[in-house]
Amino acid sequence: MKRFTTFFLVGFIGMHTLVCAQSKIPTFELHGSANHPLNNNSEDRTFYGGGFGANLVFRDAHILSLKTGLEANFFHTWNKSITLSHMSGKSDVHSKFWNLSIPLMLRLHLGERVKFFLEGGVYLGIPLTGNTTSEYHSYSSYPGGTNVNETRTEKFEGYFSVSPAVSLGVIFPVSQRIDLYLRPEFLFQKNFNVQVYGPGSDFNSHFRYLRLCLGIRINLNDEIE
Repeated sequence: MKRFTTFFLVGFIGMHTLVCAQSKIPTFELHGSANHPLNNNSEDRTFYGGGFGANLVFRDAHILSLKTGLEANFFHTWNKSITLSHMSGKSDVHSKFWNLSIPLMLRLHLGERVKFFLEGGVYLGIPLTGNTTSEYHSYSSYPGGTNVNETRTEKFEGYFSVSPAVSLGVIFPVSQRIDLYLRPEFLFQKNFNVQVYGPGSDFNSHFRYLRLCLGIRINLNDEIE
């Protein structure tokens, strides 16, 4: 947790310093996204999700630009079973949660009218809210003891996360100030404060996934370069 906080502060201060050096109005971006997991065993456990975000791109008219903002991302993970102890466990475990992500990204632009860009950096994830539903099972080892089989819904706190990411996108001009853009992105999301119940049960500790973002860009500068 201390490492996460230190990393966040250093990244934020560095980005703030770079942003303050830029005098022009940044380009405003809005997007919606959907994601698909990579290298998961979908028969035992998987996840899906999506989100939306608002970002500012500084030095957008230059070859190298900076991006930061706020993004809300939803995740729904499913795990076939989790062993809690020798005599208890959960099955059909569904966790649904929201994270607030702060991107710290560098972007390299190529092209004239239709532009391509390569983007890389990291997302810092802060948990918002969520819940977990599951079938809880426990068995008594004593004669005449009570066995429990019930559906449970529990509050889920979510995870702090750090997600290195890289993407390759394309920008399509619509008017002098409006563009559309498409951005496939590969992310490795490392989650912290994950409870581990047994071998192989720490599924939620990391995701590898492909995210597809579709968005709109608005340039508010008086001079369009």
